Amino acid sequence: MRWSLGLLFLVSFIGCGTSRPLMPVPESLETTSAALRVQRKQASMGPVSFGDWQVTDFTKLGLPNRTKWGMGTERISFSKSNKSAAYRFVMTSGANEQWECSCQFERNRRDLGLGRLGETELTYDESLECDLLRAGDEAAWKLQVNGSLAIGGRGYQGTLVQGSRSLSLQPSHEISGVGRLPGPPLGYLFVREGEKIASAELILPGHVRISDSAGDDRDVIATAAAALLMQPGAH
Repeated sequence: MRWSLGLLFLVSFIGCGTSRPLMPVPESLETTSAALRVQRKQASMGPVSFGDWQVTDFTKLGLPNRTKWGMGTERISFSKSNKSAAYRFVMTSGANEQWECSCQFERNRRDLGLGRLGETELTYDESLECDLLRAGDEAAWKLQVNGSLAIGGRGYQGTLVQGSRSLSLQPSHEISGVGRLPGPPLGYLFVREGEKIASAELILPGHVRISDSAGDDRDVIATAAAALLMQPGAH
């Protein structure tokens, strides 16, 4: 069972009209960072900006691709479908550094049809893969997030890696004062060597925190956060 319309409405209603962050973060991150409210040119997938960072170029690489295949009888059938979407953008920081980012989003599902009972979801998996390259560098960072956004599905976790440098993305399913909700992550914490140094809250309008201790990783974290905020299905 995927995230229900009721839960989607609840989160949208809670986030509507508020400028304060809704996703809780550790005190160590809250005291060393500012909550940067995400500005959007459109409510859905598209350019964003926050703090000193701005998406200066955004391109959807073709129309989202959908395929579906099925077999069986009227009483019982099996089907599988795939949805993919690609996009790229340039992130500019306050120091005029530029990062180029190319992303590919994939969604795969398999369903079992049981006549008048309708379809039952067997599997539902999603992934986001991005290459993040700072202008003038030769080696790109790799952002990879895999999992299931279904209720009861495995965690939609990820990594941000360049050679021996790495950060992990820890999903958060909590809203302050409400608690944990089923379904897809409401945001992510960026963890480096056990320390939570940044966060990206996906609930509209969205908020980003980047700790002072992030140091040289600030721009790559900001670029990865933008990729998460603009992915299909994030809102």
